[in-house]
Amino acid sequence: MAEDDVIPRDPASDADGEDGDRRRVGPKRSEASTNAVLVAAYAELSEHGWRGFSVDRVAKNAKASKQTIYRWWKSAACLSVDAVLGTLAGKTATLPSTADVRDRLAAIIDPLLIAVRTGDGAHAWRGALLAAADDGEAGEIFRAWFSENVKIPLRHILAEQALKGNVRRDWDIDLATELLFGPIWHRLIAMRGPVPEIYRTHLVDSLLRAIAPV
Repeated sequence: MAEDDVIPRDPASDADGEDGDRRRVGPKRSEASTNAVLVAAYAELSEHGWRGFSVDRVAKNAKASKQTIYRWWKSAACLSVDAVLGTLAGKTATLPSTADVRDRLAAIIDPLLIAVRTGDGAHAWRGALLAAADDGEAGEIFRAWFSENVKIPLRHILAEQALKGNVRRDWDIDLATELLFGPIWHRLIAMRGPVPEIYRTHLVDSLLRAIAPV
């Protein structure tokens, strides 16, 4: 039985309700072990990329069993995506509505720009994006993160700006996200090049020009 599996009670064997609230619960998933696996997976992506990714090496470096890794993650691709997204946890800043709109938009992309410019971040993120493209469930993990941390706050800011007349009322959220992030994905995957710091200003200005009122 998996360490974090739960076996629900069988109503047929509990007709009198005497043990109604009892459930057998195994040892909980260790946060330290989880972090060790994520760190090892990030290092594996940085060094070997997605095509050379080895769960065996991750298990060895994390001092965890391969069976435990596959119990916690459905696939190597899901682990890869979780490993890079974990580096962004808690780093998204939400600026008040009184802040300059350029700064508010920049705050959405800053965590990713910093991540891909730090150490081997570009290699790790390139690998995770390829993993998300190859594996449906890994892709869902990435899209869920992207929606919560990018699309939703971006939609909120642009809707607010449209009401103020600062952007066109017919702006499109998909186009907006592509203008902000498309060049980053292009740099990482197609060009396999560094993402310059100046991108922060260029991407925000490009978006605002594209949806400016006519």
